[in-house]
Amino acid sequence: MMMLKKIVLILSLYTVIPGVIFAQTELDYEDDINPYFLGDSVDLVFPLLYDFFVNNSDHPAANLQLAILYEERYKNAHLISDFESAINNAGQASMLFGRAQNLIDEKEVRKNAWFYPNFTNEFKRSGKPVAEFEIVKNVYKKGILEADSLKTNLPPIYNNFMKMVEQYDKATKAFVRINGDYNSLKDIYLLFDKSLEERFNLVKSSYDSTLYYFNLYKRATTNYPPFQINQTLSFKKINTYRLDGLVIQTDFLVDQIELWDYSSWVDQVKSVINSDISQLRKDIDKIEMDLDKSFQKLQTWTPEDSVKLNPLQSKSIYKIRKYDLNSPVANVFEYKDDKLDLLQEQKSLAVYDTAIDVSLQVKLYAINRVFQQTISLQNELLKYNNELSLSNLKKNEEFYRKYYQGIDGFKQFFKSEESWLLRIRKESASSLRNNILDYFESPFLQDIPTFKNLKFEWQSPVFTYDSLPKDISYINYSAKNVNDLDYISGYYFDQDSSSQAFYAAKMNGKVLWYNVIPPLNTETKAWQEIGDIGVVGGGDLNLMVYERNTDSLDFINRLVVIDEKGKIKNEFNVDTQERPIKLTALRNSNLQLGIFQGDGFGDGLWPKTVTLIKFNADSTNYDIIELDINGKFAGIFQTNEGIILASTSEDAKRIYVSQLDTDFNILKRATFSFTEAVEIHYAYQVSNEALHLMNKRGAAGHIVMTDQLELRYSDVEIVKEGI
Repeated sequence: MMMLKKIVLILSLYTVIPGVIFAQTELDYEDDINPYFLGDSVDLVFPLLYDFFVNNSDHPAANLQLAILYEERYKNAHLISDFESAINNAGQASMLFGRAQNLIDEKEVRKNAWFYPNFTNEFKRSGKPVAEFEIVKNVYKKGILEADSLKTNLPPIYNNFMKMVEQYDKATKAFVRINGDYNSLKDIYLLFDKSLEERFNLVKSSYDSTLYYFNLYKRATTNYPPFQINQTLSFKKINTYRLDGLVIQTDFLVDQIELWDYSSWVDQVKSVINSDISQLRKDIDKIEMDLDKSFQKLQTWTPEDSVKLNPLQSKSIYKIRKYDLNSPVANVFEYKDDKLDLLQEQKSLAVYDTAIDVSLQVKLYAINRVFQQTISLQNELLKYNNELSLSNLKKNEEFYRKYYQGIDGFKQFFKSEESWLLRIRKESASSLRNNILDYFESPFLQDIPTFKNLKFEWQSPVFTYDSLPKDISYINYSAKNVNDLDYISGYYFDQDSSSQAFYAAKMNGKVLWYNVIPPLNTETKAWQEIGDIGVVGGGDLNLMVYERNTDSLDFINRLVVIDEKGKIKNEFNVDTQERPIKLTALRNSNLQLGIFQGDGFGDGLWPKTVTLIKFNADSTNYDIIELDINGKFAGIFQTNEGIILASTSEDAKRIYVSQLDTDFNILKRATFSFTEAVEIHYAYQVSNEALHLMNKRGAAGHIVMTDQLELRYSDVEIVKEGI
């Protein structure tokens, strides 16, 4: 039988044998025992009476009086908390009343009326009680009936009561263990399986058994009217998981017993599982199958098709994340949906391979979109892989088994996708590079123009020649203004191996005018070069002119502005001892920027600083600043984050990048290190997130970085992490 320690009320059990055994002296009933029944000290007589009874078990009055004392004990006991004591005392009372019935008759009562003072209120003048046998007889007969009735009816009451307590204790403990094993209801919903269902069933069956035994207990009390404990049940609803229902001590000895309604909670949770969760799993299966169908359609998809290939809806993801915030299932769906977009974009690029009227920038934008998507998807993969370690993959174990060969297969899917993305990135990066190189090289693949008796040749400034034919105008630079006027510039190489800078304009392959840069010193021969050209405000032409005296070490840098007719609008000398290398217009302003670097006599030392000239094409004033960029200039980009200058180290194994504000203050620096030398000859900006540095065609060296100075791609192995 379950111990009553489950009940809050502390039991005070009576014992059949008193704690004090008096010395075995000869007691006289009349002198030592009977006086207690005449006064108010009857409560003190039990030890003496019991001691007397031990040696005088056939004494009629002793049997009856001791039976009455046992009767008082069981009648005063709490019939639940003092159950064992009540049963034992009732047993003793029944036995002693039975013995009294055999020992006491009318003669005994008449003879020893003095021994029965507590059975009457009438006494003789001598003090002797007037005891009547019928009264005494009624006492022991009633005593036998009542004691036997308790012995018969109390055990079913008590047993059902204790079974009620036991079942509720079992329900509570099962519920508490579930709370300990599952952090949230959402975990329960998604991890619910046969094992957990058995635990739920235990909670419900134990709780329902609690109510069942309570009803049996109440029914049993109706068979024993002396049982005056009238108890009822009240119920508390479990509203908050892991807060409600966790109190395991319940007072079952109060008039109204409060119970947590575990059964309703189990029914409620199962209802969600059988409805919402069951439907969610069906939805998950459908999404996976729809995605697979979309990938199959994509194999034959062309850009002209109007087939919807994106089956994923935001509400579908919301429903999944509602029950599992970082759900790997939702992650894989979002990844696959984005992968579909990437594949569509990639297939769409085929349009640009045959399109005639598509501008270079549009084509580069489309290719770059694919390139950037590979980066975005790789970042997603990195995030999803990190979240896998924080996720309980058993929540959708059946899904992984069905579509990914289990949990390990699902993990491997994310890992394998990274290599696929890197391959697509490499392909798109290669396509970007080829198109950008086509842009830089295309001017030098044009038909050679003619003008009067002059001979022209295209010569890219990134190529150098040990010896050149004479009497030829070599075209190094080409730029088009907003009126579709093609400006060309370079130098004329005469018979005396002297170089004279020129500039010209052509349209539709026809040279419209041709002019040379007048030398500053007409008395001696001058060597002239064009450092770079640029279009000013969409119409005029900017020239960076380097002029060196062939008979001395003197040289001069100047900036020249030409109008569309070929007339010089403005020119001024630049006070710097470095060579001109780059000319560009500053974004969102009317200002131009000239970049000078290196020893004006031929790069005697590897340069580390640049001179920046900021000027207005209509003025001879300029601002000049010298800036340390760590190495030889490789390119300039103008982004939302500022101006970015790139340079290379002397061994060409490092690329340095510096981010500047419009006042040329350095905001941030970064260094990219490579395992082999990387030559940089071209710089091209597709977007703020796609800044390209490239080597000549056919040679390794293609670096892509962002305006945050983050390396996004390199076809040369890097020394440290960058991709």
